[in-house]
Amino acid sequence: MSLFDKLRGSRSKAKQQAEQIAEKHGDKIASGLDRASGAVSKATGGRYDDKIDKGVSKAKERLDQQGGGSPAGPPPTTSGPGPVQDSSTADDTDKKKGAGPTP
Repeated sequence: MSLFDKLRGSRSKAKQQAEQIAEKHGDKIASGLDRASGAVSKATGGRYDDKIDKGVSKAKERLDQQGGGSPAGPPPTTSGPGPVQDSSTADDTDKKKGAGPTP
């Protein structure tokens, strides 16, 4: 048996174990995702809520595909302050780059 065959076998075994864990503990994993997203949102001051929500949503979709997780529903929104605006606006950025206004 070659090294490549051994690696392929290890990969399939790991995938099966991940599916079993997702089936057994999917609700706990989904809860952990929600808690982690809230902590990250708080730590970043809400600046990345859209990206955090997108990542959590994709992780939960994958968890549901693996056979675990909570029933499908809208992804939870992170609690925290709204997005923080940078002091420079899009128009300022365009001027700095030398680009003109968009039509």
